[in-house]
Amino acid sequence: MSFSSRQEKLLFFAEKLQGIPYCGGTLDTSSEERLIVRTDSLDCTTYVETVLALYLASGSEFASSSVSYLADKYHRFCSALQYIRYREGGIKGYTSRLHYFTDWVYDNSRKGILCELTDEMEHKTKSFSLDYMTSHYELYPLLKSNLENIKKMEDVERKWVKYEMPYIPKDKLLSGKSELDIENGDIIALATSIEGLDVVHLGFAYWQNNQLHLLHASSVHKKVVLDKESLYEYLMKRKKHIGIRVIRIKR
Repeated sequence: MSFSSRQEKLLFFAEKLQGIPYCGGTLDTSSEERLIVRTDSLDCTTYVETVLALYLASGSEFASSSVSYLADKYHRFCSALQYIRYREGGIKGYTSRLHYFTDWVYDNSRKGILCELTDEMEHKTKSFSLDYMTSHYELYPLLKSNLENIKKMEDVERKWVKYEMPYIPKDKLLSGKSELDIENGDIIALATSIEGLDVVHLGFAYWQNNQLHLLHASSVHKKVVLDKESLYEYLMKRKKHIGIRVIRIKR
């Protein structure tokens, strides 16, 4: 199968996962950090990561000549998933996982996988420090039960003190496709006004009848869906959602 663009290929995999049930917290079921692969249930982050891993695994970078064809396809997928999910692609405990979206984008941009386009568009900035996880450690079982993890997470957060986060205000999303430089298959992150936190939800851009929609693992619909509401309508109903960030595949 041939694709006219990277975004079209990415969206192909994103659409194939529609209907898979939503389930949160699937990566925090063990005290020992390891690669967890789930395609039977997804949350918004694991959905985006799974789609990206399928996309990367369809290329040759993660191929292995030492295993059978079918095993090699799975090996590629797992290798790509780990590479995306963990800082510099290595599993070195709970805090090596890229928990904050900003950190995730930064790391995967350095790997040459993604690039952020938000600050190239008409945008605003939110000035704050990323510290939500350690400020609310009781919400995270693997922080609450492990003081060392809290200290390591504080080290991660120090990289994002007084961070100027770019975002496109949600009222701008009433514009059509010709006014917004957003393509089908771009990663859309929903920025929040919650102090210490950058984004609260992820999905993929999907244009329909000249309105931008979100293809995402929805906790409301309990599955991966193309939301019937436009993204503008979706955001306007949620006071703490201030706008979006736009990330594009590079490879």
